[in-house]
Amino acid sequence: MLIPSKQLKVVIADDDSTTCSVLRLLLREHGHQVVAEARDGEKAVELCELHKPDIAFLDIDMPKLNGHQAAQRIRDNTPGVGIIMISALPTLENVQNALQAGASSFVVKPFNAVKVEDAIAQYMRQKQL
Repeated sequence: MLIPSKQLKVVIADDDSTTCSVLRLLLREHGHQVVAEARDGEKAVELCELHKPDIAFLDIDMPKLNGHQAAQRIRDNTPGVGIIMISALPTLENVQNALQAGASSFVVKPFNAVKVEDAIAQYMRQKQL
């Protein structure tokens, strides 16, 4: 597992506050800075434009814009942001749509520190290519 050598700025978007809290704790424990949290896809896009994070963790099933739609808008408006999708439903369609929307990785709920850091490491490897 590759541990990123720098502190990453992260935006979390999930309509479930418990998921946000757990993810925030895991990221902070690994030295990352959670700069903002959103409960819907529109707010996620807005926060990514405002904070320009290194990575945005996006739940697929969110109000206003789903994770796929939010990812596409983030890619269009703030292309330097890495996208990691999170979902309790890892269907083939969800994974394919996530990758087509520009996600570098997909984390299945419930997640743990290893899954989250592996997704970050995968993004970092892709960014270096």
